Amino acid sequence: MKTARAIKLAGSPSALAKLLGITPSAISQWGDEIPPLRQYELRDLRPEWFQLRVSVPASCSARKSAKGA
Repeated sequence: MKTARAIKLAGSPSALAKLLGITPSAISQWGDEIPPLRQYELRDLRPEWFQLRVSVPASCSARKSAKGA
C-alpha cells in the first residue's frame, strides 16, 4: 500500500502514527510504500483498507444483457 493512501484513509499522518503506536516522524521516513511489516500490522488493524476492489467494465454487463435477450 502507498503511504499517501494510508494517510488519507487514517485522516492524517498523526492519526496513522497513533493507530500503529509510532511517531509521525517515523511515517515521514517511509517513502512511497509502507514497509512490509507495517503493512502486515495495518492489515490486522484495518482489514477494510485492503478489501479487493473489482470493477466490471460497462461493455461486459452490456454483453451479458444482450445474450440474455
